[in-house]
Amino acid sequence: MTAPETPTGRWALRRALVDDRDGPLPAMLVALTCLAGVVDATSILALDHVFVAAVTGNIVFLGIALAGAGGSIVAPAVAVAGFVVGALVGARVVRHPGGHRGRAVRDIAAFKLLLAVPVTVVVVLAGDQPLHPAARLAVTALLAASMGGQLALIRYLKVPDLLTAVLTLTTIGILTEHGTGRRDPFVLRRGLALLAFVVGVVAGALLARVVAPGAALTLGLVIILGVAAGSHAVSRAEAPWTAPR
Repeated sequence: MTAPETPTGRWALRRALVDDRDGPLPAMLVALTCLAGVVDATSILALDHVFVAAVTGNIVFLGIALAGAGGSIVAPAVAVAGFVVGALVGARVVRHPGGHRGRAVRDIAAFKLLLAVPVTVVVVLAGDQPLHPAARLAVTALLAASMGGQLALIRYLKVPDLLTAVLTLTTIGILTEHGTGRRDPFVLRRGLALLAFVVGVVAGALLARVVAPGAALTLGLVIILGVAAGSHAVSRAEAPWTAPR
């Protein structure tokens, strides 16, 4: 029995997360969108008060500091540098699997784990105690590198409306493109992306303030592990969605 042309209910939600064009990639990218919210909230509240996912914000902070209008030059510069290095590494990583998008996600997840595990351990061991300034900068650089790799993956995958750390275009899509209605899978996908980011920000902020920064980063690590497990499960698939766009 074929699905209706106008999706409804659970079918529409499923199509928003898993479809013929991109397979299960949208579901994994929604999870990474939540991760972006978690780490940005944590870095702003508990680290060097800079973004690690939204690099544009750091460029603004850097410009303000260079203009002598206040703020640190070092912290945003370190975040931007870490992001650039992560993006360059990520660009090489995603092309290593030989054109398989599922393996690209798996390998970037492994790269992110390589950076996230030591960062999380350091911050968890610190507990409620402030990190040494040098340690904070190192954590900021590694988190930014992780997000740079993630954005290189997004650029490679080309899944519509799921940019994980850049919600401006997704929000514009919600406001201006209504598709066939609120149950249109692409409309739902945009809403899920925005919701995932907000949930990530709120969860990261609550954990960082009420529990400890390490708790927020532990949540981020759990999300990466989930994406790594999911991408590993589909890394041997040979369906049409695995081909580069």
